[in-house]
Amino acid sequence: MFGLGSSLHWPGAPPSVLQVALAFGLAIGTLVQAFGHVSGAHINPAVTLAFMVGSQISFLRTVFYMGAQLLGAVSGAAILQGLTPFEVRGNLSVNGVRNFTVCL
Repeated sequence: MFGLGSSLHWPGAPPSVLQVALAFGLAIGTLVQAFGHVSGAHINPAVTLAFMVGSQISFLRTVFYMGAQLLGAVSGAAILQGLTPFEVRGNLSVNGVRNFTVCL
């Protein structure tokens, strides 16, 4: 929620790449410190899947971890959408498709 919130396009001050990177990095660091002892810091489904493929965790634990991770992501996005005004949130990011001209 905090990482995505940092990338919203607020009218007075659009975010810089450094601000977004710091928000994501600090959020991940905080999650690892807070919940690392519970799940071994599995905060990303890709990491959890890699641990299952490497036979480090069971299939059932993988399903529960990934379910919790996805539920947390959807919940965070829903809370963020509910808290931010429509003009700011748009599609919940400043990312978009841009046309780039390649000069050779």
